[in-house]
Amino acid sequence: MRKHIDFADYFSFLNVFFGFMAIINHDPRYLFAAAIMDGFDGYLARRGYSGRYGKFVDSLADFASFGVATAFFFPVFSLAYLFAGMYRLARFTAEDHENFVGYPITSSALLVISLRIIFGETVAGIASVAIAFMMVSDLKYAKIKNPYLLLITAVVLLGSIFRVEFVYAVLILNILYLLSPPLNIKLGKYF
Repeated sequence: MRKHIDFADYFSFLNVFFGFMAIINHDPRYLFAAAIMDGFDGYLARRGYSGRYGKFVDSLADFASFGVATAFFFPVFSLAYLFAGMYRLARFTAEDHENFVGYPITSSALLVISLRIIFGETVAGIASVAIAFMMVSDLKYAKIKNPYLLLITAVVLLGSIFRVEFVYAVLILNILYLLSPPLNIKLGKYF
């Protein structure tokens, strides 16, 4: 196994670990830690530190944490979200695009988990159904590559583990990202 796994891929394993911890501790804040690990994985993979199966390991990790573990926190509404997340990740793994096609599952999870923490299970569940449609849409979302913006996002996510005020920031950032293609907001080269 070690000959096919590179440095970035270990962050995918940490992503799954935090998703698992969210479930067994029944605490959605672990998913913020999973998102940080996913960010490190993506950043390092773009710099060539991903192994032979890295893209597949990343997608499976994302489905475990941002699909299954996330859906655990709004079980009544979770099926549409899970199916859309699974399809979204399959499309991402099979195709290669300059931008994301459909709303990314990590952002989807951060949005609904923020809603779950702030407003409760029912609001998050209802929102997850709408977000499911955005995940399988053909809308193009910019891949955020700016290291400074990624660092700020990581700090906000880290803060969200400990303070609810940061959860509001995560919610706002992900709503803005969700609305960027429909409102024709050009994220452009700065992101």
